[in-house]
Amino acid sequence: MHPVISTLSRVFDMPSEFIGDEMQLRAVASWDDLSAVELQVHLEHELGTTLDDHLIERIDSVGQLREFYDERLAELHSLKAPRDASAIAPPLPGPADRPAPAPETPSEMVIGETGISEVDPARGRLAYRGYPVQELIGRVTFEEVVHLLIRGWLPDRDELTAFRARLAAARELPSMVATNLVLNSGCSTSSVLRTAVSALAVAAEADADPAAHIDLGERLVARIPTIFAIQQAARTGRRLPRPEPELSHAENILHMLGLPRDPERVKLVDLCLILQAEHGCNASAFAARVAAGTGADTFATMTVALATFTGPLHGGAAHQVIELAREGDSPSTAAAYLRGRVDQAREERARHGSYAEEDPRVRPLREAARRLRGNPDGERVLEVLDAVRTAAHPSKGPRPYLTVDCYAAAIYHMLGMPSDLFVPMFAAARVPGWLAHVEEQRAQQGRIHPRLRYRGPRNLRLPKALGPGHN
Repeated sequence: MHPVISTLSRVFDMPSEFIGDEMQLRAVASWDDLSAVELQVHLEHELGTTLDDHLIERIDSVGQLREFYDERLAELHSLKAPRDASAIAPPLPGPADRPAPAPETPSEMVIGETGISEVDPARGRLAYRGYPVQELIGRVTFEEVVHLLIRGWLPDRDELTAFRARLAAARELPSMVATNLVLNSGCSTSSVLRTAVSALAVAAEADADPAAHIDLGERLVARIPTIFAIQQAARTGRRLPRPEPELSHAENILHMLGLPRDPERVKLVDLCLILQAEHGCNASAFAARVAAGTGADTFATMTVALATFTGPLHGGAAHQVIELAREGDSPSTAAAYLRGRVDQAREERARHGSYAEEDPRVRPLREAARRLRGNPDGERVLEVLDAVRTAAHPSKGPRPYLTVDCYAAAIYHMLGMPSDLFVPMFAAARVPGWLAHVEEQRAQQGRIHPRLRYRGPRNLRLPKALGPGHN
């Protein structure tokens, strides 16, 4: 590749295939004075000489820039100007903090900056707005974490009291949404949850939301559990539950699902919610940010996030893990299949050089699950997960890897929740993080416009026999 083309590709952040001799430099959307300076600095670095400060001002097109480069390079090397200088000059080096990935190697792409969470998988660290998750566990409630994520700080006593009161007042669904849940209760929980969030948007537009005076984000956090609890009651023939305003968020979930809510179980649910509330710009958060960058409303961004989250390669896989753990002939049989999945994931992470340490959320959930006195079925699930940890990795070397969702799902299973409620529970935890990403995108980043590198055929021609109106 010609050095001028590779340099322009970096300066314009544009695939090299899109850069031709006829391209006008000043017609590129990202062209500005800084781009001109950066371009000249790169050219001087490669040529090993200082150029006229007004050089770029006199050059209009890529072709003119290539011609100048080739002539100047030939002059410096006492050579006849070659047609393509790439034969004697290596590509210009890129900035030290922005190495170009190998074309065929998948890599992580930084799309912006965030103040929401810090995810460092190589060191096994996770922090919410500067607080390591280990600092939050057992010391704050899920409601406080929600406030931290969507408001930016941990609430004081008065703020927390008011925040909890607003969440409690927002739990009831508009009647039109509740009716729709009952009518469609036999459908999948993921489809119903997505549809219900969209239906909340319709209710808001129709002025049919009695809690319209409460912040929209707070309404969504409060109502996700009500949505899947009503669906679960309708399809199992139970009386439709009513939220209890005096209960905490975790207590209210257990109450609406008709499950025991002693302090130990409430703490477990609260722990799961806290540890799953946010995990950086993963697929669902990125989808929400893309939607927010286009100006889509909050209901739309949450629907997009839910649609992405429920995929089997994101939040939708944990219930499969638990079903396999329950139904296998023996723990070792189920573990053999799961171990293969873990090994595949480990190999993928090795190619990216990440996840050298265990997710910091896994250990507290694993220990909490072991302390829970569940039924023999639940004990068997933990036995399978432990078998995966032991077999997937030797005692020496990298720490074993299992996702946080696996142990959260094990806890929910031991609490008596059916496996198709695991994804809605994970989503109920993740909504605060999605909301934080949406607001941050709107405030700081603007539109996200990813590009794809074209690898298909070019310059195809129709056969001469084909003409207008040919069938």
